[in-house]
Amino acid sequence: MKDVMDFTYFLPTKIIFGAGKINEIGDLAKGVGKKALVVTGGKSAKSTGLLDKVTKAFEKNGIKYVHFDKIVPNPLSTTVDEGAKIAKDEKCDFVIGIGGGSPIDSAKMIAVVAKSGGNCWDYTNVGGGKVPTDALPIIAIPTTHGTGTEADPFAVVTNPKTNEKIGVGFDLIFPRISIVDPELMISLPPNQTASTGMDAFYHAIESYLNLNHQPTSDLLALEAISLINQYLPIAYRDGKNIEARTALAWASTAAGICETLSGCIANHSLEHPVSGHYNVTHGVGLCATGPALFEYILPHVKERLAKVALTMGAPDSITDTEELAHLSIELIRRLQKSVDLDVSLSKLGVERSKIKQLASDAMRTMGGLIEVTPGNLKIEDLEKIYERSF
Repeated sequence: MKDVMDFTYFLPTKIIFGAGKINEIGDLAKGVGKKALVVTGGKSAKSTGLLDKVTKAFEKNGIKYVHFDKIVPNPLSTTVDEGAKIAKDEKCDFVIGIGGGSPIDSAKMIAVVAKSGGNCWDYTNVGGGKVPTDALPIIAIPTTHGTGTEADPFAVVTNPKTNEKIGVGFDLIFPRISIVDPELMISLPPNQTASTGMDAFYHAIESYLNLNHQPTSDLLALEAISLINQYLPIAYRDGKNIEARTALAWASTAAGICETLSGCIANHSLEHPVSGHYNVTHGVGLCATGPALFEYILPHVKERLAKVALTMGAPDSITDTEELAHLSIELIRRLQKSVDLDVSLSKLGVERSKIKQLASDAMRTMGGLIEVTPGNLKIEDLEKIYERSF
């Protein structure tokens, strides 16, 4: 483990945060390029009127655009390749991702493939490990408070032939500009409010437990944990509560910065094969495996989990580190239950007979996150954690 006071801080993204900030998109985009590939999912950006707002702002500012709306949850590498071809053929000079993590992650990889060539899967560690030499500029407009992709250099893609779901990271895919407007998140339905909020929660707590944690990520992680614990149940019950949406939007962005500075740990390695093979919503999958992982590595992270418990409202009368560490897991389960995410792998339809395959996929595709997890986990440990997650 390296010294916590030996670290690098790099975040080149300009983050425009606040209610109503989407109204600045025209002026902001004008400084980035003249023709955009606008990347969205199939429905929400249109139905909420956000796509119309963005494209009208482009027209007003003389920016041309092409709309690409084929992104699905757990975005596919083949769809990225299709979008990159359109960006090249249409001579787009920047890419804008509007929506949750799927459209924004896809926009990031479209920007890479359009400029550096090849196929999307070439850039994953199991697809060739190609390193991009250039990428189109990216603007991110998140409409969920979950992925943190607006503040990090990562993207996640799934290979539809193998069901492998892999995260990649390159400095070139930091967004040039990210507009984080909590008003865009008011329309999130309760189930997406819960799953994206817990996604951000796990980004924060995993970075806090990561062997490479550092002072800035520690501060932001505890801030995000505290805000999500307080405001996620409120937003789940009352989606129009702008105070709750604003707190969760900041928590998600803060957790995204934590990902950038310290990264996630084995919970993301464990979850990716689950959503890759079973198309489970990412935040839901994290809830199924997270508490079991933390229980498993508790002896190695007692002091940190104790701090998490205090951050989540543990009574001041409890001072024993071991007791607080165990309480943190109880509090996490309580938070998940409060937003109807009291889930297990069996509830998600995962078959016990697939444990060895899931563990193998986790180690092979996302082994880097396992290496920075306290406890020196081996594949046998992953199998035990999956078993506990049933």
